Amino acid sequence: MKSAKCENCGAGVGPGATACAFCGTTFLTAAPGAPSGHPGENPELVRLIRAGQKIEAIKVYRESTRCGLKEAKDAVDALERTLAGRR
Repeated sequence: MKSAKCENCGAGVGPGATACAFCGTTFLTAAPGAPSGHPGENPELVRLIRAGQKIEAIKVYRESTRCGLKEAKDAVDALERTLAGRR
């Protein structure tokens, strides 16, 4: 099995990790490359983004991951781009 790496800094991360131990990047669901579903696994986030409620989505993401504002905004932006590509 291929080792997962942080998409931000390239450090190795264990399966199921929610944040990089080296740079602190918060993963949307689990470590990149770890077995899991698509990045939009949280239906509440998907619903809020599709409803145009990006600020609420950022709040929900921050509450569920305990990450900072920038990390939450970046994660929601990434999910928004992913969802736009699925339409």
